[in-house]
Amino acid sequence: MRKILFLSLICLVITVTLGAGCSLSSSSKSDSSKSGGIYKSVDSGATWSQITAYPTAGGVGNIGMAEILSMVFDPQDNNVVYAGTSEKGLILSYDAGASWGSPQDTDLQKDKITAVSVDPKDICTVFAASETHLYKTETCGREFESVYDEARSKIYLTEITADWYNEGSVYLGLSNGDVMKSSNSGSGWTKIATLKKEITSIAVSNQDSRVVLVGTDNELWKSSDAGVTWVEKTDSLKDYKSANEIYTIVQDAAGSTWLLSSKYGILRSTDAGETWSNLNLLTSPGQIEIKALAVDPKDANKIYYSTATTFYSTTDGGTNWDTLKFDEDGWSVTKLLVDPEETAVIYLGKEKVED
Repeated sequence: MRKILFLSLICLVITVTLGAGCSLSSSSKSDSSKSGGIYKSVDSGATWSQITAYPTAGGVGNIGMAEILSMVFDPQDNNVVYAGTSEKGLILSYDAGASWGSPQDTDLQKDKITAVSVDPKDICTVFAASETHLYKTETCGREFESVYDEARSKIYLTEITADWYNEGSVYLGLSNGDVMKSSNSGSGWTKIATLKKEITSIAVSNQDSRVVLVGTDNELWKSSDAGVTWVEKTDSLKDYKSANEIYTIVQDAAGSTWLLSSKYGILRSTDAGETWSNLNLLTSPGQIEIKALAVDPKDANKIYYSTATTFYSTTDGGTNWDTLKFDEDGWSVTKLLVDPEETAVIYLGKEKVED
């Protein structure tokens, strides 16, 4: 009910500010001068359309220059997508990416948002991590409050993940290797692990929420008791050079297949990180940087990854790959997100290529 009321409010705001209805059309092709932001495919990555519509008080703006740092779905509504950006704060869509808006809170409109997580038990509760603050809303974005402030110099927030089973349990990763946990939706925090390097990924098993994998710039750790104790699993990657430099960890909806992208390439596990096997790619290990990785939630044989200029897809678990070349436009693909219901729909986020 709260979400329905909030959606009505959003429509009203757009109607007032734009002098039009709540429906906004997305761009059918990319503006070459603004080639960043978010793209969408409805055919499993065969074709892509850039999404640019961004309503503001002055008219329809454009997110084509936005750098996308994170993307997540509302776990109960696949039409709702949240994205963290480097310069537009938190942006959100209620119409499957056709248009994007911002929260009313000014901090969330300007802060660099590095990670986002939606509470699966209460979809109006959303966590958004900036570099030094963790913001939380319980009103579907109408109002935010800071529930974690990092006062230590040169330490920033990198990951935020809400437990899908235990209501109120939230994991927070920091750049110095600390893993924090809250059991009361952010009201209080406890340090549950002190690792050596920046936290790059926190994944709560979709099969058993007590199982948590944490990747860093140099290590892989696992907990089987919701963070009470931790076992280092870096040795399980030792056969693959530089695989301990982890970029991201993803899994299918059943939690039966896990994929890990690293400086080595992509590895696959079917036992929640106990052992890993190489995923055969078209490129040699270590040849390319793979930070954008996704798996079809309903079919673990359908895997997608992207480099700065090439999108790769397989429907047979990596035996065969299809490729699609992107223009070299100064932007790199760093995020991929597969729709949990309509799995042919994929979102892609870009960041600027570093000089």
